[in-house]
Amino acid sequence: MQNANQYLDKTRSAAALLFKGIDSYLALLRENSTTFATSYTSEEDFQKQYNAWCTVNQSKIQAALEAQKKYLGESFAQATLCGAVLQLAAKAIECYSKNTKIPQDLTPFIKPGTKPVPFCTGRLVRGVPLGLVVYASRNQHTHFEDHDRREPNVEVFRRLAVNHGYGKHLSEPFIDPAFHLGTESINSFANNVTALIEWRSLEAYESDMRDLLEI
Repeated sequence: MQNANQYLDKTRSAAALLFKGIDSYLALLRENSTTFATSYTSEEDFQKQYNAWCTVNQSKIQAALEAQKKYLGESFAQATLCGAVLQLAAKAIECYSKNTKIPQDLTPFIKPGTKPVPFCTGRLVRGVPLGLVVYASRNQHTHFEDHDRREPNVEVFRRLAVNHGYGKHLSEPFIDPAFHLGTESINSFANNVTALIEWRSLEAYESDMRDLLEI
C-alpha cells in the first residue's frame, strides 16, 4: 500500500466487521434497557411510585439484570474487538502520519525522533491528542499483563483519568476508574477508550482517521 487512502480502503471491510461485532455486544444492553422516571413531591412519594413501578416492570427489570450480567461476562471479548480497531488505527498512523511536532506540554514524556511522535496529532481528548490516545491504549491492550508501564502511556492514562471536568471544587481531582491504570478489575481499557473517543461506527472511525492522517 502506497498511501493512507489505500490503507483505509484495504482495511475497510475488516474494520466494518469489527464494529459490527462490537455493536452486537452493546445490543445486549440496548435491547433490554429499562428506566424509571417520574416527578414527586417527597421522598415518601418517590418511594411509593418506585415500588409500584418495580411491581409492574418486574420481568423487564430481571431481563435487564440478566443482560447486564451476560454483557459483563463478554466484556473482555468486546475489548478484544476494540483492541483490534485500535491496532488498525495505530498501524495507519505509524505508517502514514505526517506529524513531526511534539506538543509543548508533552515534551517531558516524549523525545524527538521516538515512536510516539507521529501519534501527537488529532483532536484533543481530555487534553491528549487523539493519535496519542490510540497509541497508549493500543499498547495497554496489547501488553495488559505487563505492569512495568512506560511513558508516554502512563501520562496519557493519567490525563484521561483526571481531565474529565467533574468535581472541580474538590481539593484532589476525582480519578475516573474507567481510565485509571490502577483499576484492578479492568484488564484491557480498549472498550472504555473507544467509547470515550466515540468510535462505535465505521463512519466515526474513518472520519477521525482522515483528519489524523490529513487526507
